[in-house]
Amino acid sequence: MRRTVLILAGVVGLAAPLVAGPAAAEDWSVDLGAAGRMRPTHLGAPDYTFDVVPIVEAEYGSRVKVSLDDGLKWAAFRTGPVDAGPIVEYRQSFDDHLPPGAFRMHDAVEVGGFTSVKTPIGVGEIRLRHAIGSYDGWSGDLSFDTGAPITPKLTIAGQARLSWADSNFTQEYFGLRPHAARSFGLPRFLDEDYLTAGAEVDVLRDISPKTRLVLALTGDRIVSELQPSPLFKTRDIFTASLGVTYHWSPSGHPK
Repeated sequence: MRRTVLILAGVVGLAAPLVAGPAAAEDWSVDLGAAGRMRPTHLGAPDYTFDVVPIVEAEYGSRVKVSLDDGLKWAAFRTGPVDAGPIVEYRQSFDDHLPPGAFRMHDAVEVGGFTSVKTPIGVGEIRLRHAIGSYDGWSGDLSFDTGAPITPKLTIAGQARLSWADSNFTQEYFGLRPHAARSFGLPRFLDEDYLTAGAEVDVLRDISPKTRLVLALTGDRIVSELQPSPLFKTRDIFTASLGVTYHWSPSGHPK
């Protein structure tokens, strides 16, 4: 899985300048690092596990942004406070400690579009994507991001969001193979969409001119009406990560 993440990061990182076209020599930045993360063993599981994940953040000009968390975004259309354009995202599958009979969903690359609106207090955004392979379905997000520096070296940011995926996603993550569904006497979630409401808080602390400590806390609640299953034992999804990044740019300082 980590090899897949690193390959994807390299691909989107190399693609960004090609998509964006010419930009001023000083108009770019790259932040690379790693974080330790606590996460559920799989969606719907009450048990947690620890892993280490890469951090990749890059910008090219004012229109292209690359992030393992946020995808590759190109603001191809811009008018006033509104940006719109294509987006490519990587969705990691949590599939540790699955019970017998469960599907093992592969990581997904999702392709679609976004529209964002800047306001005086933050940025609202809507996304719609389709998975290539994996669960082969549609997903979308409605979010609002905000944040501000607290001190010259400390910044706090936050996000509120609604996330949706169609019944293909629900079947892959929470469904059981036919023989397992029969043995448990439970439905296979064939027609139920997946909907969550959640929030994220990020704390960024500069520890040198180019090095930054990053703490991220997320909490999401599954609000769709999924029925009980050996795979679905809790509606709450929490993650916590703590990492360090190193910054490259002509100015030499993170934004």
